[in-house]
Amino acid sequence: MSRYLVLWCALTLVTLVSAASATAASSERLLTKYQPAMYFADGEAFRPTPIDTFVADSDLERFIPGIGFVNVPPPPTPDTLPSSGAGWRLNQRTCSPAAGASGAACYTAAWQAHGAAETAYGRVVRTGGRVVIQYWFFYYDDFYPYLPSSPDIIWQAHEGDWEVVNVVLSADEEPLFVGYSQHCLGERRRWAKTPRWKGHHPIVYVGLGSHADYFSPGAHQFDQRCIPSQVLAFFAQAGLPLPADHTSAGALAGPPSLGAESIDIEPIADSSPAWMSFPGTWGEFQFFHAPPPIGTVLFGLSPVGPAQHDVWLDPLETLAGWTTG
Repeated sequence: MSRYLVLWCALTLVTLVSAASATAASSERLLTKYQPAMYFADGEAFRPTPIDTFVADSDLERFIPGIGFVNVPPPPTPDTLPSSGAGWRLNQRTCSPAAGASGAACYTAAWQAHGAAETAYGRVVRTGGRVVIQYWFFYYDDFYPYLPSSPDIIWQAHEGDWEVVNVVLSADEEPLFVGYSQHCLGERRRWAKTPRWKGHHPIVYVGLGSHADYFSPGAHQFDQRCIPSQVLAFFAQAGLPLPADHTSAGALAGPPSLGAESIDIEPIADSSPAWMSFPGTWGEFQFFHAPPPIGTVLFGLSPVGPAQHDVWLDPLETLAGWTTG
């Protein structure tokens, strides 16, 4: 190899490294600039947490037809989770979402035992002439009480919970709109109409127990498209209003400059860190509970990780299908 070729290769490598460093610095700057300011409802037990604690508390399981879910040793770590195959799930060892309010208390104790820093997972992607900034939040448990004052009468629960706040910029980084996840869908709003702290931190009101994200405090009825038909039928037959999330200006968390609870931001990408490639669910099952004769009914699995969500795979198209607020 000639010395000129060696020099060219070295210069190319330096250029690539410099470009990668500049991109990372730009992403970090944007994630910091637009980090949400989050109000948690009065009575909310959880905060966004690093996934390491949940993985440490869980068994790795795989579904075997004719048998069910079986434990696959050794105990998982974020770096050893499988990256391919079907039927995988993490199952927190000591608690169950089928236990209702007592199950939620079990998850709260398990989460608090780690004393982990509040954490958001941040991603910046440039696509379709836009810059999409995403903040992903993981919670140990989703326990939604239909009546917050009597949580064990009617409820919905699932182990593990992923939520996301999106901030969409133009190609020259002018903010255009935001999108907040709410159950199976979400809501978007023009930047000019989005409540903000210090001009560029969108304000998010987190639903009690469900962790769905909203633009204002108060009661917010679920989108019926996110309610199973059997559950809709129950509320219709019982003559009850459809479920609504409850939000309030309780504890505040987000950027360190808030002077309140601080939420750290860790960068993520399609396959980095390694756990981002995990194709399974973050938890066991989902349950719905109502008075007899219904009782506690299984109606689904826990959620998959960020990279398996439509809003990750095609953020602009997915956000275009969310309700306009």
